[in-house]
Amino acid sequence: MEGRAFMSIRTRLFVMLLLFIILPYFLFVIFIYENSKSSIEERDLARSQEELNESRADLEQYAEEMVRLPYSLFNMPEVQQVLENGMLEETTEHVRAFENSVETYAATRPDIRQLRFYFQEDQQALTVYQSNVSAPKPAPDYLEGAPFREMNESKTAYMLETPHVLVNEDKVAIVPESDNTIVLPIQHRITDVLSGEFLGFLTTDIEVTSFSRLLEAVTREAGTQVILVNGNGEIIYSKDSKQIGKNMDESQMAAGGENIVLREELGEPLADWQLIKVTSKDELFRDARETAWTNVVLGIGVVLLGTVLVLVVSRVFTKPIITLSEQVRSIEGGQMNVRLKTERKDEIGHLAAHMQEMLNRIDTHIAREYKLELEVRESQLRMLKSQVNPHFLFNALQSIGAVALRSGDREVYKLLVTLSKMMRYALQADQLVPVRDELDYINSYITLQKERFGADLPITIQVEKNVQEYRIPSMLLQPLVENYFKHSYETMRDKSSFILKGTVKDGVIIFNAASYGAAVSAEEIRLLQEGVAGGTGLQNIAERLHLHHGDKAAFQLGNLDGKGFGVTICIPAEEQGGQKA
Repeated sequence: MEGRAFMSIRTRLFVMLLLFIILPYFLFVIFIYENSKSSIEERDLARSQEELNESRADLEQYAEEMVRLPYSLFNMPEVQQVLENGMLEETTEHVRAFENSVETYAATRPDIRQLRFYFQEDQQALTVYQSNVSAPKPAPDYLEGAPFREMNESKTAYMLETPHVLVNEDKVAIVPESDNTIVLPIQHRITDVLSGEFLGFLTTDIEVTSFSRLLEAVTREAGTQVILVNGNGEIIYSKDSKQIGKNMDESQMAAGGENIVLREELGEPLADWQLIKVTSKDELFRDARETAWTNVVLGIGVVLLGTVLVLVVSRVFTKPIITLSEQVRSIEGGQMNVRLKTERKDEIGHLAAHMQEMLNRIDTHIAREYKLELEVRESQLRMLKSQVNPHFLFNALQSIGAVALRSGDREVYKLLVTLSKMMRYALQADQLVPVRDELDYINSYITLQKERFGADLPITIQVEKNVQEYRIPSMLLQPLVENYFKHSYETMRDKSSFILKGTVKDGVIIFNAASYGAAVSAEEIRLLQEGVAGGTGLQNIAERLHLHHGDKAAFQLGNLDGKGFGVTICIPAEEQGGQKA
């Protein structure tokens, strides 16, 4: 089981419970929830759009009615007469008839909170509050206030203002100070129909709450907010009275995608107005969310029942297997005196009996075969090490180097230091070392050879950087360079060269060494391959590869078209000798 993650049967049962029951169930709950949300949102959008269309039509009709309603008042003879002549010039009888008509007009429309007349003829103002008529008051500066001046200059027939709290402009006693009703003022400019003469103004304050009955169809749902906005972005109607009269905040309306926002453009006389419905997704999906949570609770119940079932099965069926597994792991730790026999007569009992027999046979063969093999390998490694490592006197080299340094001969000292490094490295001939250390050893060897031959040497080392981190047996590549100097460079110096390349491909470390120089026949290559001919260097490489990696490593020789010979070494990267440092 070495190299594999151990997973008990109990763990496997839990994993199966998770993969085949729990995970599919909760994925199904999530799928149903998301699908329900999409379906609910589509239905709500369609219904809300239809309701907005109906409310838009009702609002337009109501606004048209409220805009045209005063014209019926203006056409009354007693009202028209007072508008033309003024309040001060009319008789008491005519004034009383005017007041009766106005009171009747106001009483028929409970949504009208206040009326305010201005008579241009005598510059008087009159207030009507809930069917009560005040005494006229002088208003010489009436036309200087907004929006009357703009309407008078532009000859605008009517205008809808921004809603605000009811204002007692004329300070009359019939309007209580405690009245904080929010009203929508509609201004009418009164002119003579025939002559076009300007007669005065009528301000109609409509209670904003009157819009609520028109918007009932789109406001009855929980979590829904309906806002009526004019062309300037000012809120005309909202359930939250604090918002009325303020500019609409688009960012708060969107609320980071948590709301569904629908808009409906209104026509005359509410041109450029918008009816906006904001629905909270949290409220919209409440039922779907509650259903999902119910399914989650049921799923948790399934999980608990499944866990109990796994524990029972594990207790009854897997406990003997776990016990046997623990005994086997103790054997892996080196405890060979474990007794695996059991009283069970089923498959587990037979398995324990056979494993006990196998353990006894292994214990018998270890001393005779395994230990003997270890001894043989150690003897072979010691023999190969004695062939590769020269018996130089390391301490003597240090003494000679010190003398050279005192004598001022730094070149000799450098060569001795290089040789010392080579000797220190050579002492670890049966160890695994990074490829970069082997290349450092080769460079030191080449440095000594340069000093020996006194010329630039035609040697090229091309080993990829990622290869240099892997471990190989020490002194594996240096004999290739040494063999080049012995058989090629010394005999054909001007026509010889050496190239060493290293790469990793498909999990295999590959070294290619090409020694150009004296020609080598096919028969010589065969004898070298079989170890019959050639020096100890190449034979040593082949034998050490076999000792470390067995048949998983490869050592091949080849003829370079009569111009020398090449060596190819292949080492599996996943094996111990190919692991990274």
